[in-house]
Amino acid sequence: MSELVDLVARVTESVQGNEQIEAFAAHDRTFETRVFAGEVESISSAEPRGIGVRVVIDHQVGFAYSTDITDAGLRDTLERARANARFSTSDDAAGIAIASEGTPSPIPNLVDEHFSDASASDKTGLALALDKATREVDARIRTVEDSLYSDSFSEVAISTSTGVTGTYARSDAWCYSVAIAEDAGDTQVGFEFGLARGLAGLDPEDVARRAARRALDILGAGKIPSARMPIVLDPYTAGQFLGVIGSALTGEAVQKGRSLFAGKIGERVAGEITLIDDGTVAGAPGSSPWDDEGTPTQHTEIIAGGILRGLLYDLPSARRDKVASTGNASRAGFKSAPSPSPSNLAFEPTGQTREEVFRSAGRALLVQDFHGVHSGANPVSGDFSVGVTGRLLEDGVPTQAVKEVTIAAPMLEILSSITAIADDRRWLPFGGSFGGATTLVAEMTVAGL
Repeated sequence: MSELVDLVARVTESVQGNEQIEAFAAHDRTFETRVFAGEVESISSAEPRGIGVRVVIDHQVGFAYSTDITDAGLRDTLERARANARFSTSDDAAGIAIASEGTPSPIPNLVDEHFSDASASDKTGLALALDKATREVDARIRTVEDSLYSDSFSEVAISTSTGVTGTYARSDAWCYSVAIAEDAGDTQVGFEFGLARGLAGLDPEDVARRAARRALDILGAGKIPSARMPIVLDPYTAGQFLGVIGSALTGEAVQKGRSLFAGKIGERVAGEITLIDDGTVAGAPGSSPWDDEGTPTQHTEIIAGGILRGLLYDLPSARRDKVASTGNASRAGFKSAPSPSPSNLAFEPTGQTREEVFRSAGRALLVQDFHGVHSGANPVSGDFSVGVTGRLLEDGVPTQAVKEVTIAAPMLEILSSITAIADDRRWLPFGGSFGGATTLVAEMTVAGL
């Protein structure tokens, strides 16, 4: 990675006058293969590499990026960033990270040491095995809509004229299967995925079994009578719910009036539960030694015992609130400037197993899929009303399959009604990294028959 380090350093060494310069470079190697009906449908690979440059002059920020990393390309990118700064709105909170004391703690196992050993044939073989295994789970699996394997090896480096420098690498691999089950004229879809640092960490048989099971379990589903009743979110839907509230937990969202948590620091916003964001968790998808501004990542307690203790910050939003950055600046890549977002967001378990949560729920609705979450969940107003499919729980045992019902409650009411979080956390990459676990909500409105 010395090439990337040299690349960003060459840019920041060109600092002039009272300006500040930040250079962020990334080099990705990606691979993806899709299988349908036992045949390879597509194979693609790419190797994007480039640099993003920010310049701050008198509290005005300019940004530019390029895939041209020649000396001439770097000079042009820097000059375009300088020019853009002159036309931007002045912001007293604008600025580049400064070197902190010490060095960020390394994150163990960010790279699978055998990642490069897997050939294109090995990767395609996994996708084919996933497709075949899904179809063979049960005779009612009519087809597999999509089986995919994908991976990436990423190297990033950052340098600032204010003394920050850093570099790290990470590998990621994932696969998923979309099973279509049919019986007696009823058709249902089941989606499941696996995440790992490399191909060897994925289990296509397990992903296939879970995808097929999610489709088979809701065959013959129907509506249930409308009622107020307990809701159990499985890890998949609990992760989706965290994804909705996560966007409202940044300092920037609160400052712009785009959050249901505005004005609630120090107030009770949930039951006796704790919500943590931690960019240092080994094995979690959102972990890194430092964020995309060069600030070391950390363990941040957002909600403790139901009280909203803090928010997630990048440097500008932290300066506006006169607090320290929590290391939550994130970019989509070298083509974008950073903005705040969760790293690895999850509720702390309350000490029960999944089976114990089921038993304590009594008669409840187990929610396995949300429908319309983007239109029915509003992190600004706090409204939450989404269609769901799942199973009815009777004395802790899943019974009839349920579909075409809606669950609804204000998000703060949902948070206040969470009474149990199981120990079965799994990380879900829903536009971030969210640790979903089986979660019991004491009561919500179910609109059905």
